[in-house]
Amino acid sequence: MRKLSLAVLGASALAAIALAPSSAYAACQIGDCWGAVAFGPGGSWAYAVNYPTRGIAGRAAQRRCGGTCNHVLTFKNSCGAYASGPNAYAYYGWGNAMTRGAAEAIALRECGARGPYCQVRVWGCTTR
Repeated sequence: MRKLSLAVLGASALAAIALAPSSAYAACQIGDCWGAVAFGPGGSWAYAVNYPTRGIAGRAAQRRCGGTCNHVLTFKNSCGAYASGPNAYAYYGWGNAMTRGAAEAIALRECGARGPYCQVRVWGCTTR
């Protein structure tokens, strides 16, 4: 019985750690949260959400991209998306809106105006 109790306690602790908000989520106040989506050469892309400033969000997305992302879209209290064709540097589109779906639709429309076969590569939404 004691082994079972310890196993349950251990599993509960692991679940609490896994479900706890990251420091990024704790860094912004709801109503003042920044996010960013970024892309770079070779098809690299990343996102970062729930940061207290535009600059920090942009740098966090670039860091998640391994420092290779050199195009960054930041957004506040909303969602951002990046879409591209087969060659990301040939044509792409950004979207910023209140919902993921609307941000993706804008990015796809903007990309599609420049070329075919666009796909959403990355998106992110702040807590608001």
